[in-house]
Amino acid sequence: MEPTGIWYSNFWKHLAEFHKIPIYWIGHGDLANQRGAYGFKNKTDPEDAYCLALTYFDDRFVDVHGKKRYLEFETGKVALVRDWFFECEQLDKLLNSLINQCRQRLTLEFPEIAQRESALNPKLGYEPMWGYVAGIREYTVIKKLHEKSAARAIGIEISEYTKEHAKKICELQKQLDKKERDLALLMQSDEFAPYIKIFKKFGFGLRNQALLLCQCYPFERFLLDGKPWVDYEDGINKQGVPTSQKRHRSLRSFQLFLGLGYTEKQSGDKRIKALGGSEVTRASLYAWTLTSVLPARRETSWLGKKLNEVRGDGWTLKGLKESKISGKQKIIRILFKVVRILFYELCKELTS
Repeated sequence: MEPTGIWYSNFWKHLAEFHKIPIYWIGHGDLANQRGAYGFKNKTDPEDAYCLALTYFDDRFVDVHGKKRYLEFETGKVALVRDWFFECEQLDKLLNSLINQCRQRLTLEFPEIAQRESALNPKLGYEPMWGYVAGIREYTVIKKLHEKSAARAIGIEISEYTKEHAKKICELQKQLDKKERDLALLMQSDEFAPYIKIFKKFGFGLRNQALLLCQCYPFERFLLDGKPWVDYEDGINKQGVPTSQKRHRSLRSFQLFLGLGYTEKQSGDKRIKALGGSEVTRASLYAWTLTSVLPARRETSWLGKKLNEVRGDGWTLKGLKESKISGKQKIIRILFKVVRILFYELCKELTS
């Protein structure tokens, strides 16, 4: 089977499991390559199905160790972590849409709080401000503000439509709060403890921890016989002298899982590099870098000090901030270094 999102292939996965039929997952990139190898130029469902079936019997579809290149999806608790992470993401997406709509209406009906930020009340499970707008919660500060509102002074009140929207926001916030609490509890499992210890060291929040856990667990998948896989390739340097180049296969595989692996195409002297791997993880880490690494105050943290150490790449976080390369490229370089540090920290924690 080809993984086609969380829900699309899920029914067939469960149906196969119910009938005790083994499942072998083939990645999108591998399937595209197989389709070309079998001579198919177009992409249609019947051709995809045929190529999937042929791949099972194809002796060439193996890695450098002679093992089939099937994708591995973990079951058990980590699968539940993945499901609950995406449920949180879906709830967050719905919330953001409703909140934006509500804020637009409040610019007319209660402009004083249209752009006001409100903190979640742990006991209520939602933000009291939205509880007041919905009419389900008293909030003295907002009530006094509402009594003096410019909109109210000219006869404009909060509409029933806005109140219903605010009720939905409160319900969704309660649902998201409960799901995040359940997720945090699930991730306290002993089998995840070494991973969470390292993630917290980096300052990752709950959802980033959950996403990274889905990609990094079990760490053994990146190792060869329990150790990092490093080999050497013969090559020629710019001066034409034969050299032997070190290739850290385990680290590269780890980077790819976290959305920071490079795929390279070469034609003569022309080389094209593109980022590959999990786009969801890369986007999440990109957003995390903006808030948790780039601010100046973060340079004194454990990770900030690590990033300011001069290593093989020759640059530091401080030096990179002052460089003239584009903002996006700065963040990508920071991410590569963060992921490299994360690999070695996990390796030290899990293999010592």
